[in-house]
Amino acid sequence: MGSCLHQHDCEEYECAGDWSLYKNIDITGVTALNETVEGSAKSVFKPWEQRSDLSTVLASNDDDAELIVFIPFTTDVKIKSICVVGGVDGHSPSKMRAFLNRDDIDFSQANDLTPVQEWELAENIRGELEYPTK
Repeated sequence: MGSCLHQHDCEEYECAGDWSLYKNIDITGVTALNETVEGSAKSVFKPWEQRSDLSTVLASNDDDAELIVFIPFTTDVKIKSICVVGGVDGHSPSKMRAFLNRDDIDFSQANDLTPVQEWELAENIRGELEYPTK
């Protein structure tokens, strides 16, 4: 599945990477609440062609499976789809909620606020599934 808007297989034409917002993520500003290894959220954002490289992971603490990840961008962006690559055997995220322009959300606020969009996620170990955004 490609992330561009024209009619061809993006893997074959190698254009999916051109549409990736990876180059617009301020990696130094990426943070996560409840990550097992502090700073690991920074390492899971990768160029499109490296999306199936599972050598780095973002895991939550064993006693609480929820994570909050803040992803700052270096410029205004329009996100058309999101690809979440996860682990196998129940180690993949099952739900994702998006809040825009909020760097102050904690777990109690995330439960009280209405997200801009919410997705039920399927296991996606090869990075082939993309979820459209509103």
